[in-house]
Amino acid sequence: MHKSYAIAPKQPVPRRLPPVRIAPDKAAAFRALARQQGMTPTAALAALVNTHAEIREPFAPRVRAKPAQGKRYTQLLPDPKVPSEQAEDLADDARVAGISLGEALRQLVDRCLEQSR
Repeated sequence: MHKSYAIAPKQPVPRRLPPVRIAPDKAAAFRALARQQGMTPTAALAALVNTHAEIREPFAPRVRAKPAQGKRYTQLLPDPKVPSEQAEDLADDARVAGISLGEALRQLVDRCLEQSR
C-alpha cells in the first residue's frame, strides 16, 4: 500500500522539564539503573514521567531536614523532553502536594529506585 503525501496534523511540541538536583548516591544509582535498562538517564526520566501520567499516584509533601543534617542535592540529572500534557499533569500533581516540580521529579526517581530493589 502506498502512503499519500497528505500533510500530517501538527504534532504537539514536547516540553522540556527542568534538570533534577539530586543527592549523589541517588544520581549514581539512577544512572546505573538506566544503563542496565539500555536507556540514557534522559530517556529514563522521560519514561518515569510517562509512567506517572498513567498511574498518577499522589506526591508526598516535602519533609525538610534540619540544618546540616539533610543530604545535599549536588548532582544534576538531565532535563527530559515530554509531551506537554504529561508535563502539565506532573506540574498539577506537584502543585496539589505543595511541592516544586524538581521535588516531584526527585520523588519519581526515589519511587523508581525503591521498586527496582
